[in-house]
Amino acid sequence: MDGLISDTKLDILRQLHSEPLHGYGLAAELNLSHGYIYTHLGELQEAGMIEVAEERDGKKIYRLTQNGQYLVKAFDD
Repeated sequence: MDGLISDTKLDILRQLHSEPLHGYGLAAELNLSHGYIYTHLGELQEAGMIEVAEERDGKKIYRLTQNGQYLVKAFDD
């Protein structure tokens, strides 16, 4: 399945599989810039892999959708 999804997007999905997080938390966990993370979060949300679970202190908390869970499982099995 190489080439289906970038390593960065897969890392984001795997991190969200562990726990819902906001973009700044993801950036810190994955050691990436905020702008880079938010670009990927927008693309993953548009593709239906993640969704906003809640907003807390003005920050969107993202989690995997069922399709996102399936994709992570497919790559990790």
